[in-house]
Amino acid sequence: MSSPCKPMGVSLMICDQVITEAGTNKKSLIGVFSNIAARKFPCRIPKICIFVSITGGHGTAKSEVRCVNEQTHEPLFGAEGEISFANPNHMVEAVFEFNNVAFPAPGLHCIEVLSNGEIVLQRRFVVQQLKAEETK
Repeated sequence: MSSPCKPMGVSLMICDQVITEAGTNKKSLIGVFSNIAARKFPCRIPKICIFVSITGGHGTAKSEVRCVNEQTHEPLFGAEGEISFANPNHMVEAVFEFNNVAFPAPGLHCIEVLSNGEIVLQRRFVVQQLKAEETK
């Protein structure tokens, strides 16, 4: 069933790891970042975690999290699924873990969160090449 209310993004964080506390379900985000520096390209990142919180929906909504290159608009990685909202005040938190992620070239990238095909959250980050003197 589609949601009559449009979900609204509250937060989107990119980090190395998300730890969920048993009992309380509280999240600890470890190694939050907004840029990646690499010596050479293509570069591989062992793990990237995406933390998202969304509210304002009702019922079930198709969802997608994806990383796109801002210059080419090419998707690099992502995941699809469904989000269920008990009511419009319900806050949904989700953690996505992507392993062995490849970036073919430096540039501006964006994590996008879509609900029913519409972007509800996005966060840009830079993948840059280290200069020779920075690698020593």
